Amino acid sequence: MPPTPARPTAEQAAIAAAKARYVAAWSAIDTALNNPPAATREKLLQAGVGRNWLIEIWGSVGFNQERGWYQDGRVRVETLSVTSVKAKGEEPEVNLTACLNSTKVTLRYSKTRKPVPLGPGTSGRSKVQAKLVFAASAGQAKKMWFLVDQQDTGEC
Repeated sequence: MPPTPARPTAEQAAIAAAKARYVAAWSAIDTALNNPPAATREKLLQAGVGRNWLIEIWGSVGFNQERGWYQDGRVRVETLSVTSVKAKGEEPEVNLTACLNSTKVTLRYSKTRKPVPLGPGTSGRSKVQAKLVFAASAGQAKKMWFLVDQQDTGEC
């Protein structure tokens, strides 16, 4: 089998930056879900959560807060691989496949800290397809990587 050609430097830089942003975005998401009353859209945006995924996460934060719930624990990004890269153009894009481990995450009642009873679920390990774009936030000139969409594709 012939060796795989190395990616151009621009692609390598985009991949490295997008992967780092993905991990940072998930850290901010966990922080928001662990303490919904202290969460803000601005903090999520600053961490690189944008567009569709910001709407999705912000909805989860509000849903949990309305019910007096919070997330206890953090999601671990176990694996992260590149599915495609578009390093050139007005809005560069990196698509990743990740394995997220949420086995140590529990949904709890804020008042009692007791677990929220949930029905049967998954193994707690989800394979996802994530899309990151290099863009400016609304009203900003500075561009950065944003996690803009993520789709669950099963277990990993």
